[in-house]
Amino acid sequence: MSFDAGRFSKKKSEESEDGFMVCFSSLMILLLTFMILMVTLAQVKEPRFRKAIGSVKGAFAFLPHIGGDNPTSDGSAGFLPEELPGDPEATEQEQPGAYEQAVRRIRERAERPELAGLEIEERKTGLAIRASDALVFARGSAQIREDFLPVLDLIADAIRIRPGRVSVVGHTCDLPIDTDGFPSNWELSTVRAVSVVHGLEDRGVAPGLLYAYGLADQEARAPNDNEENRRMNRRVEIFIAHDESQS
Repeated sequence: MSFDAGRFSKKKSEESEDGFMVCFSSLMILLLTFMILMVTLAQVKEPRFRKAIGSVKGAFAFLPHIGGDNPTSDGSAGFLPEELPGDPEATEQEQPGAYEQAVRRIRERAERPELAGLEIEERKTGLAIRASDALVFARGSAQIREDFLPVLDLIADAIRIRPGRVSVVGHTCDLPIDTDGFPSNWELSTVRAVSVVHGLEDRGVAPGLLYAYGLADQEARAPNDNEENRRMNRRVEIFIAHDESQS
């Protein structure tokens, strides 16, 4: 049997070149992946970080995570720490005058005749917004009216620009309620506050900033001795506490 050394050497050389090209191509793909990730994270912002991690989840499937389910399966970053309220690296930087413009837009909306009952008050510690229940909800309901959603959009804009603790408080008058959904005014006031909280969350407000309270008729603005006063007492109040670290 003859042994063709030249053919064997040529075949071995071709296999080596093929192996080198596979390794080289894989290395280039990984380097490109890292470049895209670094460019994406040039300004470190947690929501962008989560999207970036999700987009390269195949390449980083080996990263550790917290919890039983693999967080890369849904594009989230479960191994990241929870976003802290007021964390300057986790919120958009406030542009000069942006917050004032957002508050002015709420005030302009409140001046419309159809929104009588919407009040805005700026305080040293934050922004207080009061809306009569008739503006926000139908009688005996916790479903937010479509007409009030544009106002909720503006409120959410102001919160995103200058994040801080957001307290939503539901109030009722003294007239009792007893329905399948609301056995008492405590349930009605609480569920209404929660509905507003969900509305703000749906508009991009960080859940960690939101708090809901239902006080029924315990903090009346006026005596519940006539219908006008009762209308005044049925309300939703939103207080946005200024976070000094964002000022």
